[in-house]
Amino acid sequence: MDEVLADQTAPAKTREGLTEVKDVLRYAGAKGLNVEGAYGYYIDSGQPVVSYTVQAAYPDRLQFVTWWFPVIGRVPYLGFFAKSERDAKATALRADGYDVSEGAAGAFSSLGWFDDPIFSSMLNRDQAALAHLFFHELTHRTLWVPGSTEFNENLAEYVATVMTEQYLKDLGRPVLLAKYEARRRDKARLFTWLKTLKGALEALYAQAGQITPSVLLARKKDVFARYTRAPLKPTFERVDLVATETWNNASVLGEELYMPDFARFTRARQCLGDVSVRAFLDELGRRSQKTDSGFAALDSMCSDKKAYSRVD
Repeated sequence: MDEVLADQTAPAKTREGLTEVKDVLRYAGAKGLNVEGAYGYYIDSGQPVVSYTVQAAYPDRLQFVTWWFPVIGRVPYLGFFAKSERDAKATALRADGYDVSEGAAGAFSSLGWFDDPIFSSMLNRDQAALAHLFFHELTHRTLWVPGSTEFNENLAEYVATVMTEQYLKDLGRPVLLAKYEARRRDKARLFTWLKTLKGALEALYAQAGQITPSVLLARKKDVFARYTRAPLKPTFERVDLVATETWNNASVLGEELYMPDFARFTRARQCLGDVSVRAFLDELGRRSQKTDSGFAALDSMCSDKKAYSRVD
């Protein structure tokens, strides 16, 4: 990265983006996130995204298809550097009868095992979104609970949001902060809508033994149709987050991975005495080793009989 920054023939946009990344990394390190060995190298990939992803779910219930890998455990997504390979996998999953959601990854984390690079496509976003992206990935690098993908993604989104807001405040960027907070309000609207949609789907799928599969799937189609148009579809400030997605069981579950219950995370952190992000992550790491779920570790912070004033 330093070589690119020193190269006056490199595009100005690239050098500006890398300068911002250095500021974000410096800030993240000061707040205790694991930046060691991360993002010291730049790759001009010539691609619009870092990788292409696919997720699958069962057509008659809100349950992911998952895959198991060493170190990270069981995950509900696959990533490919070639779009054609992703598309081939998606076609095969659809042929097997699954609901499928195709997407793209803005970044990925090797969880500290390797020196993650900066891809050129990561710089194609404003400063707030860029900070959020790196805070998210650095959270994975700092703490990953094996086999708890939903928790890990929820946690990374919570930390990235908290840190991005503070970062923009500390650097005195009120215009960017206002846009970022508007984006967060839109995500909150989507979160509320998604919870209601999930409730309707779960009520339908609970009737699986009482109605035929064909009737269930027809009613499922009707549920999605009703929730993606007025009056059940919400109104957004900046971007219509419902219209930008093709909705099925896989996309509902996939969206939920990156939509944490902020009240739940904030409450847990406050039960420790409103500690720093790093102290919060360290305590989550300790507790997750004693439970089979990251969420169980999170909730134990407030269910504990002990009184915490602070955690060092």
